[in-house]
Amino acid sequence: MTDTSINNELLASYKLAHYHVYGSPRFILKIGQYSPELHDIYKTSPKKIAAFITAFNPASIELSNQENKERNQQLEEKIKTLHLCYLHGEGKCDENERSGEESFLVFEIDQTEAIRLGREFGQNAIVWIPENSIPELLLLK
Repeated sequence: MTDTSINNELLASYKLAHYHVYGSPRFILKIGQYSPELHDIYKTSPKKIAAFITAFNPASIELSNQENKERNQQLEEKIKTLHLCYLHGEGKCDENERSGEESFLVFEIDQTEAIRLGREFGQNAIVWIPENSIPELLLLK
């Protein structure tokens, strides 16, 4: 990783977060840990890449639930416009949280487009998962 304006505490929380994917079966992505479930999905995909993206809480500034849901709906519409397959998900920094940040695991999106979407929705970082099925944190700030 390169220099970033993200403080160390926040960066650590991103790295330790659990990125829940609500597919069938449901599974959790963790930064730096191989995902056999995602690998199984990649077996049927022509382009074996994905990004886990949200529009919730831009720049880690907490917004109301209503604002976050509206932003995520806009993100979902953009993903649909790009004709990309996706699954719903949720990022949780603390597994005891009732709810985390609603998110999308977007398949076959190239890294440049994933970064663009993350920046468009004011995110500090996104999760990038290349063909090796090991999630990486991509810092956008």
